[in-house]
Amino acid sequence: MAARRHIDAHTHVFPNRAGLAVRVMDRCGIRCSVTLGWEDAFGGRLDEQLRAFAGHPGRFAPLCNIDFSRVDSQDFGQQEADSLERAVEKGCHGLKIFKSLGLSVRTGDGELLRVDDPRLDPVFERAAELGVPVLIHTADPAAFWQPPGPDNFWGGVLDGEYAGWSYYRKGLPSREELLGERDRLLSRHPQTIFVAPHLASLADDPLALAESLERHPNLYVDISARLPAMARTEARRRTWRETIIRFADRVLFGTDLIYDDQGVAAGIQSQSFQRPGEADTAGLPPEEAFLRTSAAYLDSHLRFLTSEETQEKAPFRRQQGTFRLAGLGLEGPVLEKVLQANAARIYGIS
Repeated sequence: MAARRHIDAHTHVFPNRAGLAVRVMDRCGIRCSVTLGWEDAFGGRLDEQLRAFAGHPGRFAPLCNIDFSRVDSQDFGQQEADSLERAVEKGCHGLKIFKSLGLSVRTGDGELLRVDDPRLDPVFERAAELGVPVLIHTADPAAFWQPPGPDNFWGGVLDGEYAGWSYYRKGLPSREELLGERDRLLSRHPQTIFVAPHLASLADDPLALAESLERHPNLYVDISARLPAMARTEARRRTWRETIIRFADRVLFGTDLIYDDQGVAAGIQSQSFQRPGEADTAGLPPEEAFLRTSAAYLDSHLRFLTSEETQEKAPFRRQQGTFRLAGLGLEGPVLEKVLQANAARIYGIS
């Protein structure tokens, strides 16, 4: 068992898989995981999740979600703000809003609910009053709006069972529209802490991210599920290292690990996008294989941050083919902030 020192600030855990997640965490030195629900962390389903996580004291920092099915109800924002407060009283450490806001959540008249819709203002105001952060996923990499295929950097997932992740010619808002709405939201609620996962959907543009962090002091980011884009060239790797060092107080370590029934049954951590046969799991029962692939994925993130070594076959399938991953080699106080101190501070993890 590795020493428990780090905080994984971005995971998804089925309640019945909490014990399995803890086993992976123990293998890799994770003392606590922030877990984000599945767009269902409200009402009775949230209570079920909280009961499961309570069985592992101190190991999970759960977030709640918004019930968008009530968007047309009178005082929707006030109702959801009250729900957030009750969730925090029960033990939630903040609120997670999925990318469905702006892309698929619709009002009764069929219109998309925009990221900066004022009906949500009471929720963000309440988060500020409670001192809890809002983890808000807006948009995706630019490649998700581009033609899928072998020339697309993310082509390894924008086909097959993940083809729905492509927004190419689907009549949806552009990436620029969505990010613009998010920026207006950040400006309108300067007292609310917002965490934008996946490097704020700007993993291909560290300069744009730096500008956003400069412009919005209330913005934080996590690195989850974006390592391949960060190190696709040596120039990008150097730039991202410099950017993280510059904004060391605002960057969180996260993996986006998924502990669900489907992945466990298949014996493969779905976030690795490895196919059966590519991982060294021969002869292992599915659960042990899942443990191994999950730990390898998590360990790859830690090696990326702590070492400059090149992982010749990193466990990522975010694009076609294999992937070599050169590490950032962060050190000292910067590494300590990214791996645990920042998440502990903003999520209130002791």
